[in-house]
Amino acid sequence: MMSDVRRGATVRTRILAATLIAAAIALCAIILVTGRVLFARIDVDAAAELAHEAAKLRAFAQEPDPVTGEPFTQVRDLLTAHLAHNLSEQNESFFSIVDGDADRRSSGEPPTRLDADAAFVAGAARADAPHSGRLDTDAGPVMYAVIPVRFEGDATRGALVVAEHLGPARADAWSTVLTMSIAALVALAVAGATGWLVAGRVLTPIRDVRTAAARISSGDDLGQRIAVSGTDDIAQLARTFNDMLDRVQAAFDGQRRFLDDAGHELRTPITVIRGHLELMGEDRTDREQTLRLVDDELQRMSRLVDDLILLARSERPDFLMLERVDLADLVIETLAKATALADRAWSIDEVPSGTVVADEQRLTQALLQLAENAVAHTEPGQVIAIGGSIRQGEIRLRVRDEGRGIPEDEQERIFDRFARGADSRRRPGSGLGLAIVAGIAAAHGGSVTVTSAPDTGSCFTIEIPRRDEDAA
Repeated sequence: MMSDVRRGATVRTRILAATLIAAAIALCAIILVTGRVLFARIDVDAAAELAHEAAKLRAFAQEPDPVTGEPFTQVRDLLTAHLAHNLSEQNESFFSIVDGDADRRSSGEPPTRLDADAAFVAGAARADAPHSGRLDTDAGPVMYAVIPVRFEGDATRGALVVAEHLGPARADAWSTVLTMSIAALVALAVAGATGWLVAGRVLTPIRDVRTAAARISSGDDLGQRIAVSGTDDIAQLARTFNDMLDRVQAAFDGQRRFLDDAGHELRTPITVIRGHLELMGEDRTDREQTLRLVDDELQRMSRLVDDLILLARSERPDFLMLERVDLADLVIETLAKATALADRAWSIDEVPSGTVVADEQRLTQALLQLAENAVAHTEPGQVIAIGGSIRQGEIRLRVRDEGRGIPEDEQERIFDRFARGADSRRRPGSGLGLAIVAGIAAAHGGSVTVTSAPDTGSCFTIEIPRRDEDAA
């Protein structure tokens, strides 16, 4: 195994990088489209303005001369009057061409003087029909329109040149694009910082999961849990991990208890067997007695191991086999089986009515264990009753006897493993019976309790919640 493992980019970094790349691509696309729209709009507006000025010249030519009141008959007079009455807008200029030379121009100083460009003027003077074009100058691009003017009876050749200077408008468009670019960079920086912080907070439970897993792997701490807040997917992951840790810790604790209990309880019979085998002589009778004793101890060890395995399995999630159980049949059949345990006055206190979801075999095992415990604390002819009921969504199964009862100081610990009352120490048994009953009740999500007093008998009650029948 390599001792040095190269670490790649963290999840936090990859998430943030992917988010910023997507945002940057989107912002670039927005800026590009916006820029193209702005520049296209400048050209469209300029073309529309050129068409408008041509229409204004045609309309002005149809009106009488403002000075004489007569219709226009001379090219120079029409162009001079039109330039005098039609004022140019910002970044717009007009000038007239008469017989191949620039004649008059509109007021104001345009960004560039097309009327001073001899080559342009000469080309415009040769125009026989209206046309438009685009020209690049030192002050930026210019869109122009040349509108020839002719009058019958006048040999003079004239034309009106309308120029739309696009440089200032394009400069404003570039300024808008630059402003959007700066705003996009600032937005990416703010989004990056915010995303870094948010990703860190969101991924904190995952880092906690990794830390907890590392500690568990090294065997340092099985009791560590992750603090969970919220209801999102990350919080659900943390809850699931905590549940997994609970099950892992329960499994380890159960394994540890199993090993401790087995080591503690098996040591005595093993010692007894070894001692008798070492002392066994050649006498046939002595050998037979020793073998009988060894066989008894081995059988006790086998029962003890079976009980310990059952207790260990009771903490596993697959311990129960859930099915629909008729409680009346459960109580009646358990009583029929219990009557073979001993000569007692067996009876039923109450027959429960209803079907529940539970493990019928495990509940039968628990009731028979309680019945066997009742036999151990009663005398022939005394009453042992089995019963059950369903009240307020809770299932209650009881085993009652009229035996010697249990002292109050022993009632709290009789469900512990290997706990045996003073009266039961004279009888054989592992001390795991009531612990098994408690394990079966806990596996069903419930518990077992006892009410007892000396010389009045005892009543053990298994209480488990009623499951939804869909759980079967």
